[in-house]
Amino acid sequence: MSQAPVSDPADLAAEMAAIPLLQFAQDGAFIWANTQAEEWLGLSKRVMRKGPFGTHSPLCSHLAEIVEQACGARRTVVGLGLALGHGGPFDLHARWSDESGTVTLSVLPHRETGARASEAPALGFGRMLAHELKNPLASVRGAAQLIKRETDLDATAELAHVIIQDVDRITRLADHWSRVGDIRLGEQSEINLNRLAVAAMESLTRADGDAGSILREGFDPSLPNVLGDRDLLLQVVLNLLRNALDAVRGQADARIRVETRFDTGPKSRTGANSTPLVLSVRDNGPGIPDTLGSGIFTPFVTTKPAGEGLGLAFAARVAALHDGQLDYESQPGQTVFHLRLPIAREVLP
Repeated sequence: MSQAPVSDPADLAAEMAAIPLLQFAQDGAFIWANTQAEEWLGLSKRVMRKGPFGTHSPLCSHLAEIVEQACGARRTVVGLGLALGHGGPFDLHARWSDESGTVTLSVLPHRETGARASEAPALGFGRMLAHELKNPLASVRGAAQLIKRETDLDATAELAHVIIQDVDRITRLADHWSRVGDIRLGEQSEINLNRLAVAAMESLTRADGDAGSILREGFDPSLPNVLGDRDLLLQVVLNLLRNALDAVRGQADARIRVETRFDTGPKSRTGANSTPLVLSVRDNGPGIPDTLGSGIFTPFVTTKPAGEGLGLAFAARVAALHDGQLDYESQPGQTVFHLRLPIAREVLP
């Protein structure tokens, strides 16, 4: 029997898509699937509508879990490199729509993620970002210079000086993006990770009053220096601290601990370089969903309802440029990100 014609071009495109597509209501109930999804699951739409979707098969149960996460958080959730069905692994994109109150689940062939995937340039985005940043930054810097020049109070002048320093650093970061649309190393120098961590903690505390009371430190005082771009590495630590603060915000027992240590075990992702210098940011938040995996280092993948998904991609890229790596461990109640870097070559034996 022939199918009824599909009048809506969007519906027709979804039906003819080369990947499985499924749609779910805001309570997780199955609504619709295209032919590719029916063939992949081995189930008809009529069968999928009978009872809870996750009860039809183990595969359906896995899909239902990520859909429930997207419905519960009212945001897009991504699962990468999942072993589901034949022909895997697969990437799952459960995209929440505020307009329709539904989740559209796309099933795609897995592509590599992690630090190396984050090296792919976001062409055009960097230039756009830099252009949009520079005008307001110039205005802020000018206002801070005026405050510094006109005030008679030493404390106010010092705060104005701090504003100017931070604006200049952000402007240099924007210049990195504007030149090539991707991050590249700038001027490099020997950097003490303990002092870098303190600078990042002070910057976060100035920007967010909630941070000061929950930040703790545990530094190795004998840590050798790294060779790197201070602006980029400082921004990496700031990104990790901001993520940790967002994760624990509102908790009565919120804690963030910044640690440094010497660890001779880990290697870089290529295995070619030893990365014994470790800066870790540890929080006691709810943890990172297992469905995201290493995909959190991919641009535009985020666990935040209002996030852009660029902070960790940026951090992983900067770590790779320094012949290092960024990795993490997470479980409910504890997440820790490790920035692993080599010793400055000048001081290697």
